[in-house]
Amino acid sequence: MKTAGLLAGVLAGWCLVSVALAQTPTPERRPSPDDVNRVAKQLYCPVCENEPLDVCQTSACVQWKAQIAQYLAEGRSDAEIVQVFVERFGLRVKGNPLTDTPLLWIGPIVFALAAGVFTVWLIRRMSARAALAEAQPRVDPLAPTGDKYLDQVEQDLKQRL
Repeated sequence: MKTAGLLAGVLAGWCLVSVALAQTPTPERRPSPDDVNRVAKQLYCPVCENEPLDVCQTSACVQWKAQIAQYLAEGRSDAEIVQVFVERFGLRVKGNPLTDTPLLWIGPIVFALAAGVFTVWLIRRMSARAALAEAQPRVDPLAPTGDKYLDQVEQDLKQRL
């Protein structure tokens, strides 16, 4: 009976010690301001236009920097933190949001090719019209047309000029 009581006492003591140890706070690894600014340089202020997050002092930027510090304390990498902000707020929080889209590179090339094709088509059309105009005989606008009234009007106009 003594052994059972001793065993129960040891077991109870072990439970109390483990609960007490589990409740002791572990020291947090606080990232340095340089670490926070290293990540913040890659992001832009959500309020100010074209203002990097590391130099902005608005309340939103202060909150974002605190969030970055928390993520760094959790052990996340810089790229993961930037990706979290991009997923939450869109590409505008990055410094160069549109360089990831292929349309930015393909669009001007397609536009230049279309402009070149249009220019060639326009030049050919204009030269065809010029050739057609040279091939047709020139008509004298003052020559008689065969219409008695129209010829009389033309003759009256010539006399008055």
